[in-house]
Amino acid sequence: MNKLHREKSALTQILLALVPYTRQNLLLTFRPNLFFNELEKTSGQSASTLRVAFSRAKENKLFVIDNDRVSLSLKGRQITQPFIAKKLAGGGQLMVIFDIPEDSADLRRKFRLLLIQLQFKQVQQSVWMSDKDYCAILADSIKDLGLQDWVQLYEAARIL
Repeated sequence: MNKLHREKSALTQILLALVPYTRQNLLLTFRPNLFFNELEKTSGQSASTLRVAFSRAKENKLFVIDNDRVSLSLKGRQITQPFIAKKLAGGGQLMVIFDIPEDSADLRRKFRLLLIQLQFKQVQQSVWMSDKDYCAILADSIKDLGLQDWVQLYEAARIL
């Protein structure tokens, strides 16, 4: 998560194919042999590159396999969100305000990196905004990092 991911990278293509109900995801579920062939056609990546990316994603625990069902882990969802998140209705903005104590500087750094990865814009030192709906992934990430006491999410609209 310490580097930004490009939409056309093999790893991102693999993870996006694991999003439920996409054509590639259905192929992986019901016709796994066709999964890499279909993804090769749609992504522009070679099958061998995609297989390496799949192995790397599995090794980095970006997805989990449970009862033959593949789903993205929190880390995998964090990577794919910038490519699938919808804009908030009515020109709304998602505002994140946080005050993470100095003795938790590593958690603060991780949280800021996540906000950057999700393409938030920094308004002030600890105030960030986005026009995309990242509520669910942020709530899961805040809980995972144990930041509930220090982070607040708001949906805001500009008045002037």
